[in-house]
Amino acid sequence: MTGINSKRRSLLGVLTVANLVFLLLLYASERFIAERCWLTTLVTYAPQQLFGLPVLVLLVWSVGRRHWKIASMNAVAMLFFLVAVLGFSIPLHSRDHGAGPSVRVMTYNIHHMPRGVSSIADEVKAARVDVVCFQEANSDGRGRDPKVELTRLLTGWNHVSSGELAVFSRFPITGSKVHYPPVELSRVYLEVGLNVRGRRLIVIALHLSTAADASSLAHHHGSTASYLRGSTRVRSQQVNAVLEIARGIAGPIVIAGDFNTPPRGRIYRRIAGSFKDCFAYAGWGFGNTFRSDLPVMRIDYIWAGDGLAPLHAEVLPLKGSDHRPVIADVCFTK
Repeated sequence: MTGINSKRRSLLGVLTVANLVFLLLLYASERFIAERCWLTTLVTYAPQQLFGLPVLVLLVWSVGRRHWKIASMNAVAMLFFLVAVLGFSIPLHSRDHGAGPSVRVMTYNIHHMPRGVSSIADEVKAARVDVVCFQEANSDGRGRDPKVELTRLLTGWNHVSSGELAVFSRFPITGSKVHYPPVELSRVYLEVGLNVRGRRLIVIALHLSTAADASSLAHHHGSTASYLRGSTRVRSQQVNAVLEIARGIAGPIVIAGDFNTPPRGRIYRRIAGSFKDCFAYAGWGFGNTFRSDLPVMRIDYIWAGDGLAPLHAEVLPLKGSDHRPVIADVCFTK
């Protein structure tokens, strides 16, 4: 019996070390390779919870066997997985309060409002936001444009729209501009100027593509590799375009929308090099937004530029769409 227990402990130890190596390789591939290779792109954009099953099993196994040294190794591996891989956020930066007025911003992909326009309007009112950036706020072909009804229900709000994008604001809108990036199957960017208690704020609303063509990965007729390469190319060009637009704007900027990009990888880090991810700075937890009924991915963001400090951010547990909305309180720092 002692020999059997020794073999089991030895096997548990080997599997624990192997899993630690796997998690380190997973983190490195998603951080430093990511969209450079179609295979690591697939791994980076996949729901990461699947990669945590081995460490969960090993942790339960080692605790059950009272192998405390191995259990402590698995506990460290679990902590690394939750923070480094899954991206568990702790609002350590939210203490950096600014001196100016604050604005509560919401981004919400409402997916043509499957539960009706009134449910979306009620959710917006309950969140007490100042600015809302909607995506997929257009007709799905079975009815009239829902923005007309949104305008009626959000009484007193100022608004501007282009295609599926719409920005509603309690503050005066001082101007707007639609940007058409020169990339294949590009989606427009909606730039809106706001007067926030005498301060100028620019909001850029967007919805990045999921693919290089109209089909999804499941219905793509070509190879998975070609699909992922095309998807990466288009989204990378779209991110480059919006960053170029932002560089030409003076003053504080908020970029909000559905980025269809996880909080890891090279494309995400490219944006994070110039803007602050409000949830990563001031949110608590994983911040997953998709799907609303089983949120396993964080793909919706509010980014704050120079001159703004994220004070608070959260994902609201609402189910009026297939996405959950993100809200963030941002404060002028000057």
